[in-house]
Amino acid sequence: MKDQRIRVERERAYPMSAAEAWRLLADTDHLNRTIGLPAVEFSAPRDPGADSKADPKADPSADPLIRRARARAFGVVPVRWQEFPFDWIRERRYTVRRDFERGPIATMEIGIELVPSGSGVTVRSYAEAMPSNALARLARGRITSSVDDTLDFCDRYLARQRAGLADPVPVPRAKPVVHQAELDRRLARLAAAPVPALLVARLKQRICEGSDDQLTGIRPFALAGVWSADRQEVLRLFLYATRAGLFELRWELMCPTCRVPKHEAETLAKLPVRFHCDTCGIAYDVDFDQRVELRFSVHPAVRKATSQVYCIGGPLRTPHIVAQQYLGPHEDRQVDIAPAGALQLRTVRSAHRLLLTPEQSPGARGRDVTITYSAGRWVGPHSLMRDGGLAVPAGSRLMLRNQTDGPILAAIEDPAWTGEATTAAQVTTLQEFRDLFSSEVLAPGKQLAVSHVAFLFSDLKGSTRLYEGLGDAPAYSRVSRHFDFIRQAVSRGGGGIVKTMGDGVMCAFYRLDDALGTAIRLQQEVTAWCREQDIEPALVLKVGVHHGPAIAMTANEVLDYFGRTVNLAARVADQSRGGDVVLLRDVLAQASLPAGVTAEPFTTRLRGLDEDQRLVRLTSAATRAARA
Repeated sequence: MKDQRIRVERERAYPMSAAEAWRLLADTDHLNRTIGLPAVEFSAPRDPGADSKADPKADPSADPLIRRARARAFGVVPVRWQEFPFDWIRERRYTVRRDFERGPIATMEIGIELVPSGSGVTVRSYAEAMPSNALARLARGRITSSVDDTLDFCDRYLARQRAGLADPVPVPRAKPVVHQAELDRRLARLAAAPVPALLVARLKQRICEGSDDQLTGIRPFALAGVWSADRQEVLRLFLYATRAGLFELRWELMCPTCRVPKHEAETLAKLPVRFHCDTCGIAYDVDFDQRVELRFSVHPAVRKATSQVYCIGGPLRTPHIVAQQYLGPHEDRQVDIAPAGALQLRTVRSAHRLLLTPEQSPGARGRDVTITYSAGRWVGPHSLMRDGGLAVPAGSRLMLRNQTDGPILAAIEDPAWTGEATTAAQVTTLQEFRDLFSSEVLAPGKQLAVSHVAFLFSDLKGSTRLYEGLGDAPAYSRVSRHFDFIRQAVSRGGGGIVKTMGDGVMCAFYRLDDALGTAIRLQQEVTAWCREQDIEPALVLKVGVHHGPAIAMTANEVLDYFGRTVNLAARVADQSRGGDVVLLRDVLAQASLPAGVTAEPFTTRLRGLDEDQRLVRLTSAATRAARA
């Protein structure tokens, strides 16, 4: 049969980098959708424990990594196949194999290769098929067309880019059905919101012209990269667009291993406390940091977007994976990557990870480094093992060896999480989110962990004398207006007010630097604000900042935080004298201190703690000048 193998290959040179070509072509779901391939139904991953006697070598369908798939070619002809996991090396190549159940083609492999050339890249698109009968020649035309369509997709991208489109990635030629009157009504509501008109125009264009996948599960920070726009502005755009009825928000539960959505909740109240990843075969507890992500989908009253799938395993589905390789039993595979930073090697459906770090020693020389998988673990040469990880000499070539009797899927990945996600930990600290979606709270009694959150506590110094000197009504007016002042400053700083307590305020921030910067600006600006408000004498604020893990839960119908970090933040703020910002010295070491701020260290015993604590008192020249 080898002499009957059908291979179609085309290549073209393009004036773009390999990285840009990869971002364009490795989103195989969008690529297949746009070039006119049919939607596909995939089976769920097979449970490897369902039949312990199944032998993947004798029956590939017993392999839990292989999906059964079916589609309708030309919209009418049923086609069924088994789809193997994609193989890829980021920005170089990818390929996928499909074994068909019946028809003229027995097996097909399709893929792309990227070859940098000068300031551009040569894109090679190919397909190789093994015929099963004489009718295979009839399929050659369709195979050739699909290879050509991939390169035409690149041509269309560059044409749209030259035309100055904000979204240059091509979309299907068929126009979507948009409910124009309803769209116009809701866009008018959005236009009245405090968001840039340019972003509103771009959003309208995407709703009217984008493909269904571009309007479901939107990550605002990723879209900001496409639009070359400010990330926070795009997030605000979608928050207000949701309030205007253009989009719906969804909370996606992300598997911390494969990092793809595994469960969806319409509200925070409907989040489960635990979820299961069918791909990894592992159950996880829900937390606010990485496992709950906010995404947006177009409202069906404006435009109906289907959730059809055109490809389930392409590289950009898991962009953190640098290289993925499907290895058969006792197979070796060379992977040409040179780690510039730390990477980790793991096997899908296995919890073990091997950290790969580039060797920095002057005497290190390139070599072939074989890493062997056996008994659920990856192990490298003993001489290169460092504290359970593997030091990879510069210029080395990696050889992955599967020493087991079954197939494995090896993934070399970036251990750092993507910055394109909008996590629940981040968005729930924003004042605008709390204002626009005040009903988004956890179910009563439900507690979710947040590993990193910064708290700012403020209180009015001498508020008792203020009430005694002015009387209740005038004093309360000043206190109430001061809450607005803090609210505006905290919102500008990227945080949100959690609650007020008497004359004090508790605020939450996703980033420590944002909390600290806001605290310092509060002290710098409060005197001038009091002057504008005809408040004399000026109010004096006591402010403290702390950072660490907390528990998120609903209290008094708002999303609140509890735990040791919150308690410490309140106690640290008690040490403020007024006009300063107090925090632990260990916390200051994690932050970036703004220019013009001086730090005075001191040690004291905080209420409720047995040992003395090392703190620091921050003051700024601007604050001292304003109060002079």
